[in-house]
Amino acid sequence: MKKLFYLSLGVAIGVIMVSKARAYVKSSLPDKASSFLFPDEESLPASTLQALLQEFSSAMEEKEKQLADKFLNK
Repeated sequence: MKKLFYLSLGVAIGVIMVSKARAYVKSSLPDKASSFLFPDEESLPASTLQALLQEFSSAMEEKEKQLADKFLNK
């Protein structure tokens, strides 16, 4: 239970930090570059979380393929 708490806390802090970093970069860029890089400006934390989940799922699929090749296709 303790591990789950710290995992959740780490994920929450990670999402907050990435959102803050993206907001800082967005505010530092000129308007045209900012609108090109961050088209959905209203939900920056939601888009950050979505990007992190997509990255996690693609890494998970890649690892599953590696394990399947290693153990199932001997």
